[in-house]
Amino acid sequence: MNVSRPAIWRNVLPLQRRIVLLVVLVLLVLAVTSARAAEALKVYRVGITAFRDKSVTVREWQPTMDFLSAKVPGARFVAVPMTVSEFESALGRNELDFVLTNPQHYIILETVYGVSRVATLVKSENGKFVNQFGGVIFARSDRHDIQRLEDLKGKRIAAVDRTSFAAFLLQYDLLRQHGVDIESDSEVRFLGFPQDLCVQAVLDGQADVGFTRTGLLEAMAREGKIELARLRVISPARFSDFPFLITTGLFPEWPLAAVPRVPIDVTNQVVAALLLMPPGGPAAQSARYYRWSTPLEYKSVESVMRRHRVYPYDKQEHISPMDVVREYALQIFVGLFLAAAGLAVLYWRTRQLNIALRASRQTLSEMAHRDALTGLPNRNLLDDRLALALAHARRTGARVAVCLTDLDGFKPINDSLGHTVGDAVLRDVARHLEAALREEDTVARWGGDEFVLLINGFTDTAQLEDIMKRMLAAVAQSTCFSGGFPVSASIGVSVYPVDASTALGLFKHADDAMYDAKKRGGNRYTLHALPSAVAQLPC
Repeated sequence: MNVSRPAIWRNVLPLQRRIVLLVVLVLLVLAVTSARAAEALKVYRVGITAFRDKSVTVREWQPTMDFLSAKVPGARFVAVPMTVSEFESALGRNELDFVLTNPQHYIILETVYGVSRVATLVKSENGKFVNQFGGVIFARSDRHDIQRLEDLKGKRIAAVDRTSFAAFLLQYDLLRQHGVDIESDSEVRFLGFPQDLCVQAVLDGQADVGFTRTGLLEAMAREGKIELARLRVISPARFSDFPFLITTGLFPEWPLAAVPRVPIDVTNQVVAALLLMPPGGPAAQSARYYRWSTPLEYKSVESVMRRHRVYPYDKQEHISPMDVVREYALQIFVGLFLAAAGLAVLYWRTRQLNIALRASRQTLSEMAHRDALTGLPNRNLLDDRLALALAHARRTGARVAVCLTDLDGFKPINDSLGHTVGDAVLRDVARHLEAALREEDTVARWGGDEFVLLINGFTDTAQLEDIMKRMLAAVAQSTCFSGGFPVSASIGVSVYPVDASTALGLFKHADDAMYDAKKRGGNRYTLHALPSAVAQLPC
């Protein structure tokens, strides 16, 4: 027995060593794999101007960053709240990849650091889409001595900061046009961020008048911080479909801009993701916006800055061409020589880049406004066309119909024949609907097996019903790919201004009418304003 025991342990110990070594090797492989995966995930920091509390800015905007992280492969986006003065040092140290800021600050960053706008915010308030903003001049409602802009002479004014575009410069520019120079005629107190401080200073009697950005007063009222009835806007401006209190003119909303060193492929993916973001989704609701649009033109902002010589337009140089030649003769000669030497090489490269850029812009435009499956207008383009149609109808008294169309029995086609056949049926339905509509009308893909018909300028209910019958007949013709299954539709119709005066109201009533048509057996249309007006296409 004493002889066999050591022999057993000699066999057991090597086996244990092998197991331990194998476990250690597996752990090392997992650690290396995890480290490489972490290295592969590129972090993009998005500097965001915090015109209110920084923690609020992170809470509002990080969901948008998380949305981009989910849409851009291998990337993670982080919201970095900053004051206006903090941007310069952060960009100088290459700590930011994108910036989201007010238009005046964007012009400065574009000029100094070469950032370029890629998208513009679109907000929604009471069913209206807004991609512009302005400034507000307000006083307490019991200050009857302040009625006009000229009454601000000799008054105490609360503003955020001299560099603030919407909470100082716009109001300053407007008052100068009315003969009031607040720097000499009034007492201005700069309270800093958040802008809530200016509102509270007026309510507390520490200031007679306050400056702030549009939308802030309404936001504070929603949050229960103020009662709007205690404030009055001085010389309020009136703009059609603009939902906020305003005194100044309108200017484009905040832009998202990319730093030059960000790869163009990443920038394109970010733009595509933002343009395809579901309108009013969780990320948009968190930051109180509706969706994104292609970047607007910011020349109007630059004009205000130039008019008041705001940095970087604060210096006026008088240098003649001969002064430049005498001072930099050698540099000019060398530059011309290098330009001539490299022209042939750069020409071809520039031409290739321009071709690629045009193709990229065309692709982005298609992605932003067209449904990928059917080629029909998508929700973004439908929203724009509906807004134009309603604006025209308000001016001319014309009528507009929103028709929500849902295919009957589409699920059995998908379940029995597969999604590929289902997609082919949707494309076929889209083709027949588009062919049957009038040139001035629109058919858009709403999602799934739902379509929206936008009917403009019909004369009476009879003409509208005739169009609906043609639509039902067009859907019924779409049987080439359905494998013998019948194809029909239920259509709910809502008419402006009979049913509703806003886009949201029209869609709600069209949805109610569509479900009523479904309950009645489908293959028919229902007019919301006329519950008895239900028609079915003859079998």
